[in-house]
Amino acid sequence: MISGNGQAAMTASPTQVVKVEAPLELRGLSRAPEDTWDTQRRFVNLSDDDIAAMVATSEIMLRNAADFVVAAYDHLRHFPETASILGWEQEVDESHLEERRRFFAVWIARTIGIDLSHDFARYLYHAGRLHAGHGPRQIDVDDMFVTGTMSLILDAFGSWYREARLDAATATRALTGWNKYLLMQLQVMLDGARAARAIDEGNIAVTVNLYGRMRAIIGRQSMTIRMDQGDTVGDVLVKFFNYYPEARDEALDWEWVGKTEDATWLTDFERVYTPKKYWTVMLNGKDVRFQQGFNTPIQDGDVVGLFPPGR
Repeated sequence: MISGNGQAAMTASPTQVVKVEAPLELRGLSRAPEDTWDTQRRFVNLSDDDIAAMVATSEIMLRNAADFVVAAYDHLRHFPETASILGWEQEVDESHLEERRRFFAVWIARTIGIDLSHDFARYLYHAGRLHAGHGPRQIDVDDMFVTGTMSLILDAFGSWYREARLDAATATRALTGWNKYLLMQLQVMLDGARAARAIDEGNIAVTVNLYGRMRAIIGRQSMTIRMDQGDTVGDVLVKFFNYYPEARDEALDWEWVGKTEDATWLTDFERVYTPKKYWTVMLNGKDVRFQQGFNTPIQDGDVVGLFPPGR
């Protein structure tokens, strides 16, 4: 319009609603099993000399391995607490016993072979999840018995060396190496068990739906995670990615961020994760970027969806 003085008057344009994306930062993820594996190896100093001594005893180990698998489960079936955990108080389920022996045989073969690969670390993490009630029979084995079994294994190794009349120096160095190696394994297994038990802790239930490539990586389409009232989408994702650390490289980027402005030591930094480009996290069908990001609160029965690009 034209004003009385001949100048054009400014008219207000309709108010525009601008969607502001909330930051998506994920903190508090535990170490991935391969990171724990490498860090623990450096910390206990599993050296080349240790490994050489362990390798020198491999024939002794192999000669005794099969009998040890049988003896280990004979001990578990006759010890009252472990017999109760396995459901063998009255009678041993032979098919269940065979399953466990096969699993244990695979473990001891890789152990005697001194498998130091990241694949073995992930295998041990998975074993920890199974021991925490996430196996096909949903049997939760108390951590004290997992820890105790490692001690029994080391004791058996020492017995084999004595029976073979291995010289004391080689036996001592080899047992030192096996002790370090078994501690590495124990830590990774306990981490896996902790992640599994966290999935089952909470007074409300949230479903996580997976799409595209994530289904192939995880091997399932959805899972239920127990949470607490007042938790957020970020808390759900922490439990999910702690349970499935193998999914992190596919979906998340990370960087070291100082916990304080004057952070100087490694312990003063933490890994902060963000979704990779074009990954989308939905809560009940709505993109959390346009809600409160990972701070968006959850309720019982909510559905969190993880959508990769190009799905």
